[in-house]
Amino acid sequence: MSEYQEESRADSGSRSLFDLVIGALIFLFTVGVFGSVLNDAYFARDKDKTGVRRIFAHRWNDRTLVFPIEGTDRQGRRAVFDVVVLTKNYGWVRGSTTELEKDDTILSPQEIQDEVLAPQLRQGLGTALGLIAVGLASQEGDVAREEQRGGLRAVRTAQWVRGAVGDRIPMWTLNLGRYIDPCADCEDIDTSWQRPFIVIAVRSVDQGTHISEALADAMSGTSNLPAPARYSTFAFTKYQR
Repeated sequence: MSEYQEESRADSGSRSLFDLVIGALIFLFTVGVFGSVLNDAYFARDKDKTGVRRIFAHRWNDRTLVFPIEGTDRQGRRAVFDVVVLTKNYGWVRGSTTELEKDDTILSPQEIQDEVLAPQLRQGLGTALGLIAVGLASQEGDVAREEQRGGLRAVRTAQWVRGAVGDRIPMWTLNLGRYIDPCADCEDIDTSWQRPFIVIAVRSVDQGTHISEALADAMSGTSNLPAPARYSTFAFTKYQR
């Protein structure tokens, strides 16, 4: 073999390796961009010119709606959540901090286990990195009294959920207090935000994320989920019981 042939083969091999590396880099860049586009499409679809998003829910069963949301804390660290809410025919009994109702009929403890904490809800919440039990009260009544009621409802929700999924998943409570500025666009045939049963699942979180800040950000800027500003408080507390 001549020196020219050897050099040509070596040069060809170098070019092949170079082309392979460049091709791999282009592929990784394309995948990264495509993944980012898919993520934006998933969490910000139906975004209008003002940046307001409409969050599309999916169902775990015929009475459980799940709204996927994403937000960042003040340092830009990201967290992804599922807001899990029962359909509007389920909710807290007016004035109660211990009882739920369906179509104005109080649910028995067994019905809460079977209908509210149904297998699909237990399974869905059981895969979360963290759980947030939410308590809130409707727009009627004194603000201080309704904030107290919201706090007790959050604790009761945490007790029910912990009993259903166990204590291996970290849990917080979130008291939103009184619903002081109702969101007409958030009410629809399936959902009401007056006295709903709500649990929020933490799905992914960047290292060191301030979860309450990321959650408040995620709940803001949507057209069909009430923003924290529509409630009288945003009291986020670690649940220890």
